[in-house]
Amino acid sequence: SDQFIRAQQWLGDRVLEDCKPFMPHKVGNLQQRSHTENNGRRVVFPGPSARFLYMGKVMVDPDTGSPWARRGARKVVTNRPLTYSSPGATSRWFDVAKARNGEYWIAGAKRIAGGK
Repeated sequence: SDQFIRAQQWLGDRVLEDCKPFMPHKVGNLQQRSHTENNGRRVVFPGPSARFLYMGKVMVDPDTGSPWARRGARKVVTNRPLTYSSPGATSRWFDVAKARNGEYWIAGAKRIAGGK
């Protein structure tokens, strides 16, 4: 029904907006390119850098050990944590946003869907 679609889109939009304060700002335009799809059912953080930024580990060229990979090299994950220059940025930003806002997300989606 329309109210369930509206509730799902509201939830997707809230998740996206509530994640942004915890996402790194300096790498490309990850925040601007992030979006929802499928009526809010999927929140997308696109781009090749989003995965390693989310996981919070430095990735390097396996042969040189450098974060600057050679053309065609496939980077590997290290155990070294990333350092974010953006204030408030952290790895696993969804988990942080969910811990802070999860109850609000559930209550809002229920309210819009008619479940009080």
